[in-house]
Amino acid sequence: MSLGNCPRCGHVFLQVPGGTPLCPACVRLEEESYKKVFKFFSEKPSATAQEISAETGVEIKEILKFVRENRLQLVKVDISFKCEKCGSPTRNGKLCDNCRKKLNDDIKNDLNKYKANKLKGHEKYSISRDKHTGNIVRKRTSP
Repeated sequence: MSLGNCPRCGHVFLQVPGGTPLCPACVRLEEESYKKVFKFFSEKPSATAQEISAETGVEIKEILKFVRENRLQLVKVDISFKCEKCGSPTRNGKLCDNCRKKLNDDIKNDLNKYKANKLKGHEKYSISRDKHTGNIVRKRTSP
């Protein structure tokens, strides 16, 4: 744990590693804003971010943050989001569906390679002494 400044209000607070960068008071305010937006959006799902902002008083920037965090998915896209990898349009999150799938496949492949290499390290060896030099020699035995 370390001390940090809240980027929203500037107050000093105790930051938890891997936790939110906001102070507890701002976390509560953000949750209240989210609840307002979610309630309005549930009643009027085709609303644009501008309409939601006008009705709830929540800034557009914060509404778009909820969309980026996949907490909301706008039905009527009034602002285009671009995939951070390929630049193609996306409705929510930071990656488009294709890049998300490719990233997921890459992670699975890397995990499989890691597992294969880890198993490779458990091969059997025989240890003997070289007749001419007297050094210890390690030879891999076939499985």
